[in-house]
Formats: sequence, structure tokens, C-alpha cells
Amino acid sequence: MRNIKFTYLLFLFAVFHFHADAQIIMHIQSFDGEVIEGRLNIPSDNFKQKIVIDVPGSGPFTYETKRKLGRKVFNYHDYFAGEFNKRGMAYFSYSTRYTEPDSAPPHFDRVNKEKFYNYRPAVKIKDLEEIIKFLQKDQRLANCEFILLGWSSGSIIASEVANRELVPVDALFLAGAPSDDVYSTILWQHSGESSMINMRRFFDSDQDGIIQPEEYENGHPSAKARVGGAKFEQLDINHDSVLTTEDFRIKLKPRLQKIRSAIEENNSDWIWNNFFRVGVPWITDHRELEPNKTRLLKLDIPVHIFHGSDDANAPVEDILALEKKAKDLKKSNLHFYIFQQSNHSLDFPVWVLSDSIPHGLKTLFDTAEKL
Repeated sequence: MRNIKFTYLLFLFAVFHFHADAQIIMHIQSFDGEVIEGRLNIPSDNFKQKIVIDVPGSGPFTYETKRKLGRKVFNYHDYFAGEFNKRGMAYFSYSTRYTEPDSAPPHFDRVNKEKFYNYRPAVKIKDLEEIIKFLQKDQRLANCEFILLGWSSGSIIASEVANRELVPVDALFLAGAPSDDVYSTILWQHSGESSMINMRRFFDSDQDGIIQPEEYENGHPSAKARVGGAKFEQLDINHDSVLTTEDFRIKLKPRLQKIRSAIEENNSDWIWNNFFRVGVPWITDHRELEPNKTRLLKLDIPVHIFHGSDDANAPVEDILALEKKAKDLKKSNLHFYIFQQSNHSLDFPVWVLSDSIPHGLKTLFDTAEKL
């Protein structure tokens, strides 16, 4: 454990979009002495006194979040830091507790699993508050507006920090946000609805919500590869000659039961190895937090919600219901952006592969710049 409050490692150059911005690696001591490692990117010129703090979702992340897509290895946060810096805004990303960058794919991180298993939402909320307090004391950021960018379950953490009002939050930018708690979202993901969202993108040519045998047979081979090259009859589990939500609900039922059993038995090893990289307490403790669908309606700061119509991780229907409720309550501070045929990441991989910013992400950047 480090005894100092923080250390700086200043890189004098980091090229994004052909201009140089400062990268500063920071070590921030949290409320219990644990050190959080983060990276601050400040624009080299035209700094508009705004800072965007990325709030990680479920699982381990690093301040780089290195990934591999096809043959291309990239740092996720370089894209966001570069674009925000180009628009005159600072950007801060940080590693989740007990996580360090590493060179080994597919996750490019080193995680102390035994400690991470007990990483709970309440701790992550306090970590973020300590990060904001620390950044406030930096003279370069003293007059900044603080914007929290929460993706997926990171939106829950970000909105809870805003709601607690223990640190200043000037605006929330939430993307792929679940309206409900993490456990309820897991249930929805195994209801068949999520599977059909992915299937309809590739096979529902007449967009009627179901997939006929001809539509499946006429689908592109690469799309069929996504379901292991299965024949139509193998997917039509209830034998009604169409593919619907019910087929995938039946197919996923045994897996959902295993997840439920692992949660009930507090079997974090099974969750980590067979579901996603969290401990059981992360899932169960989320049930104690107020969900976004009610918490966001209490906030008076600007809240911008970005969601893809084809989000298979968090249902767009819940966001549309929240939008209606906000309008009924005349909550003019809540702003909703729904992008047709866009996915949970707002099509971020397109940016990596084509060097072109997808419409949903461009709207997010434009909105932050105009704030």
C-alpha cells in the first residue's frame, strides 16, 4: 500500500488526431487507503474547463481498457480521450480496484480475483467520490464542470454519486443504461428478448418481430456463424415453425438456473468463469440500490441518456418508458437520444475498424461540447 496521497507520472506527448495533449498517470488514495490508478488527458489548447470522467461498468477495467478486435489491438479510452481533447475537454479514466494493465489478451489486465470478488457497488461509489475530490484539488481543473460518463451499470454508479450530492456533479451522460437493477437486467437478458434483438438484426428481413424459415436460410453465412451454424430446426425449440422470444427463453433456461444457483450459493468462481467477471456480492448488492428508473427522476442537473434501439444488454423499452414518465412529470432536465439499429456500445467497433465515429457517439460528443 502506498503511503503517499498521490504520485504523478507525466508523459509529455500523446498524439490523438494529430495534436499533442498531456497524459498524466495518477495514483489516488481512496477512503480506505486503497489506491486507484487513473489517467488524466488534458487538451493542449482551447481548454473549455470541462472534464469528463468515465465510470466503468461491471467487471475489471483499466484506465486504458486495451482490447483486440479482429487483428487490431487498441486502447478503448484513447478514442474517447482523443475526441474529447480535440473538442477542448479533459478526460479521466481509471482502473477498477485490484486491477492493473497487462499485455496478455483477451482482457489485457491483471486482477486480484479474491479481492475483486468482494468489490461492491457501495465501494465503487465511494471510490468515484474520492476521485472527484482529488481532481477538484488539481489547479488545472479548479474551475471545471464535472461530467460523469456512465456506460451500462456504470450509469447506476454515476447517477447514485450525483444523487448523494457529496461531491459536485454538473451533468450526467449515460449510455446503454439499465433502467432496473443488475439482477433484473440479468433476468431480462435470459428471457429470450435479448437473443431476439441480436437475431432480428441479421434475419428478420420483413421486420415483423419473428423469423421465418426462409428468412433464416437466406441470412448471410457470417450471421449464421454467430449461432454456431445451427440449422433452423435446432433453434426452433418449441417446433412452431418460427423463431421467437420463446425459443430462446427455453434455450437459456438451464443457463439461467445455473446463474441463480451460483448466486444463491455465493459461488463467485462459477460466476467469474462461466458468466462474467464479477463476484456474487456485486450482483446481490445492486439489488439494494435504487434503480435508474426512479432515481433519475429525482435529479435536477442535466441528464443526457443515449441508447441504441438494438441494445441487447439493456432494453430500450425501459428507456422509452422512462422518457414518457419524465415528460409526464415535466422533467425538462432529462434528455433522451434513441439511435435506430444501434447497439449497446452505440456501435463503437465501427469507429475502431473504419476510423469513422458512429452517429450515436458523435451525438454524445457534440452534446458534451455544447453543454
